[in-house]
Amino acid sequence: MSVLIAIGAGLLSFFSPCVLPMVPIYIGYLSGAAVTPEGITTARREAVAHAAAFVLGFTLIFIAIWSALSVLTVIFTKTDLARAAGVILIVFGIHFIGIVRIPFLYQEARVEIRNRALGYPTSLLTGMAFAAGWTPCIGPTLSGVIALATQEATVWQGTGLLIAYAAGLGIPFLLTAFALGSATRWLKQFSPHLRKVEIASGVLLLLMGVLLLTDNFQRLNALFFQLTPEWLFQLL
Repeated sequence: MSVLIAIGAGLLSFFSPCVLPMVPIYIGYLSGAAVTPEGITTARREAVAHAAAFVLGFTLIFIAIWSALSVLTVIFTKTDLARAAGVILIVFGIHFIGIVRIPFLYQEARVEIRNRALGYPTSLLTGMAFAAGWTPCIGPTLSGVIALATQEATVWQGTGLLIAYAAGLGIPFLLTAFALGSATRWLKQFSPHLRKVEIASGVLLLLMGVLLLTDNFQRLNALFFQLTPEWLFQLL
């Protein structure tokens, strides 16, 4: 259940109002796409390769953040961490839903790389800069995944949740790169629905916060295992 939530959180981060509009620009820029009256044209293989390096960059930062914070699982009990994280996630959820707005969560830091001679390392570094610069935007959702990671039995299992989150965020990047021109048009058509995604993110954070605060998230995991058919576990 935690893995599915982490992947879903990554997808919501991708479709968030401050990430989605930048996706075609980043992929087109990193892959050296040419903007023409007909749209964006570039070699598909090159676009996907640069997108993969970009995804790897922000994945490494997410894992690094978790590695730095995982020391908290040694200092504090899981119950204390769950309750503290629950309060924080409830606040973030209230913000995304729009009940109360938190100004600093609208801040962002956009990094422009002028020297593009580095090629794929540039895409990797830009992905790392993306993770650091957009932390105020994707931070609440990322915090939710880190909160779930603190409830795992081992640090490695927590790392798996961060990788799942990065996959949820990264796979749409790769799909967009694979079909850059048509994907760009579709993303523009999806733009009017960004507010709905923001509300959905808020509801998810709010529910996660309540479950962690009331120490019921593990019960949700247990219920998921009970309701999941045995053949599905064998398949996995």
